[in-house]
Amino acid sequence: MNRLFYRVLSGRFGAHIELRILMKQTAKVFGVDAPKDAGHPAPELLKTYAQFTAEEAVNAIKHGNDPDILHQELYQMAYGLGSRLRRWLRPQDEQDCLAMVTLLYRNIDIQMEEEVPGTFCVRKCYFSAFYTPEVCSIISAVDQGIFAGIYQGGRLTFQERITEGCDVCRADFKRNRTSQTQD
Repeated sequence: MNRLFYRVLSGRFGAHIELRILMKQTAKVFGVDAPKDAGHPAPELLKTYAQFTAEEAVNAIKHGNDPDILHQELYQMAYGLGSRLRRWLRPQDEQDCLAMVTLLYRNIDIQMEEEVPGTFCVRKCYFSAFYTPEVCSIISAVDQGIFAGIYQGGRLTFQERITEGCDVCRADFKRNRTSQTQD
């Protein structure tokens, strides 16, 4: 794995960089301007991103946008981000991919671990305080796209969600058998 990029992402500015990119790309999907960050620290940006995505998803639904199309557009955006991260970080194997997604989620205050190969558990999710079950279902396309981009395909399917009253979020990730570990 490219240790320089990994250190940058895991360093002091990693969360800030990640959130700024997510904010701009998500705003494009919703067809709006990204909120101004004006150099805010990462915790403030995280709150802004959570509120922004929750509001925009609700607005999109209120204005008659098809949730399935919105989900697909968010997935495509996030897949592109995950793929770019993969190219920059150059993971050598699935352990490197796991380190990447764990770091990305830690940066946005989500405690995630792989319980057994292919089953991920989120014990703490910052966004659960902002999202309704419907919003979470739409915005989870970002998770699905990031995973698929980093792992070169595959499908993340949520079985349980905190926003639906469960104690944790639990998701299965089915990797593509044909995907290779190196680019």
